[in-house]
Parts: sequence; C-alpha cells; structure tokens
Amino acid sequence: MNALVISSIEQEIHADDWDPYRILGLRRRSSPEQIRAAYRSKAKKLHSDAGGDARAFLLLKEAHDFLMDPIARGLWDRSQIRATEQECKAARARLDEICTLIISGIANGSDIPPEHADIPDLMREVVCSHLDDFRKDQNSNRNRLRRLRLMKGKTRRKGKGDNMVARILDGQIAQTEAVLEQLEKALRLGDVILAELSVYEFDDPEEPPAPPSAPPPKTYWWDPEIRFTTRFA
Repeated sequence: MNALVISSIEQEIHADDWDPYRILGLRRRSSPEQIRAAYRSKAKKLHSDAGGDARAFLLLKEAHDFLMDPIARGLWDRSQIRATEQECKAARARLDEICTLIISGIANGSDIPPEHADIPDLMREVVCSHLDDFRKDQNSNRNRLRRLRLMKGKTRRKGKGDNMVARILDGQIAQTEAVLEQLEKALRLGDVILAELSVYEFDDPEEPPAPPSAPPPKTYWWDPEIRFTTRFA
C-alpha cells in the first residue's frame, strides 16, 4: 500500500478526535457481537474487492480490532486513552512488581488468609491509593504554579545585572512544570495499569472469614521513577 496512505492512517488513529465507536457507527454499550456485525456490514462495502476505499477499510479494521481488545476498550471507555505499546509494557512491568510483592507478603505471613486472598483486588487497592495521592499532588502543584506565575514580572532590578528574583522565579516555575508533567504521566500510566487489571477476577467459592478487628497496616510507595512497591506488615 502507498506509504503516504499508511502514514495518513497512522496520523488519524492517533489524532485527538479519533473515535472507534464513531467509525463503526456504534454506541459505547455495544456488545462484541454488535461490534463484529457492524464491522462485517461496513467491510463488505469498503473492501477493495468491492471497489471500496482502502484507507477507510483500514481505519474500520483498526477500530474493530481496538474495540475487540477488552483492555484497550476498557481504558478508552474509562479515560479516552489509547495506550501506546510502550505504555502497555510499562504497565505490565509495574503489575509484575506489585503482584510479586503482594504474593510474597501473604506467603511470608500477613494476616490475610491465603486461600481468600483476592490478589487482583489488592493490586487495584495499591494502584488506586497512589492515583489518589497523585491527584492531590497535581492540584497542589497547579496551585503552586499559579502563585509563582502571579509573582513573575513584579520585581525589576534598577540598572543592568542579574535579576535574582526573576531568575529564581523562572527556575521554580520550570521545576514545578516538570513535576506536573511527571504527575500527568504517572496518572496516565495508572489508568493503563487499571485497564490491564480489568481482565482479572478472583474466584472464591467459600465464605471468607470476618476481617480482624485491627487489620494489618499497609504501606505503599511509588517512587519518582514511576515504580510501585508495597509492603504488607
């Protein structure tokens, strides 16, 4: 296929207004069967064998394949995010770390009965705990940035020379903007992680025991390198 057509398709599927539901003519609550039916109906008209538009056909197929992926669809429905392959790999790597630490903590003797340990739910708890903290930090840093910008340009130096106030303000503004950028990436990665977790469920046929009166404390960390760790006391 023409390289320009392929390039155009790549640009469109990553554009801000790309919507797989709109391409297939479906509503968000459509079932997998409805997605397949809509794809087949439109594909018959757009396929090259029927004299259709090759570009439109590829866009249709991309929308179909995307919505048939439960992880990709769940992330889109919740956050309007189309994760890159790199983000998906990073999310799976973080989940490996969380899962390993949680399983190790339970195996090493936490108060959680191992036969009733809902590991996917415990992993979601870790992720959601961090996302809540990140949103608080984001709001705090947005307010900090607003206040820094209000101070900018209010102090001038008489004559030539280094304007110490302006220089320090510029440095702190740049630093806060960098923190906000990292927090935005962390929140996006957290959404991808939750989407990856959506395909797991816990099957406990027995009635779980009542929780202890004083549940064991849990401490969670997610360091600046966007890496999860957790410890069950």
